[in-house]
Amino acid sequence: MNTVCHIEIMTCDLVAAQAFYAQVFPGWTFRSFGDDMVVFGTGDSHIGGFMKTDAVKPGSSPSVWIQVEEIEPVLARATAAGGAVVSEKYPVPSVGWSAQFSDPEGSSIGIVQFGESA
Repeated sequence: MNTVCHIEIMTCDLVAAQAFYAQVFPGWTFRSFGDDMVVFGTGDSHIGGFMKTDAVKPGSSPSVWIQVEEIEPVLARATAAGGAVVSEKYPVPSVGWSAQFSDPEGSSIGIVQFGESA
């Protein structure tokens, strides 16, 4: 718990991103995760994913996602410490739930609660 479980890299072109990172990091494996994401890793190990977007805002990518036991208490602690909720808990099919908060300086952190969301 409370460890990095996913790095997300925003891209306008999933195919080009995959080709670039395959050259930079030989041995990475790739698989589609819906229409808007390609996940990557080494062997069976998950590292992160490329998320399709209309435009990549400099400084907003990559994003870091941390595995937590329960999302709600983490969001409560973040806001109590001066942060803010960026996105409330939402289901992620075949994964569990996710949410995001920002620290007092505006840096966004994603959190993931693995389990059955649907």
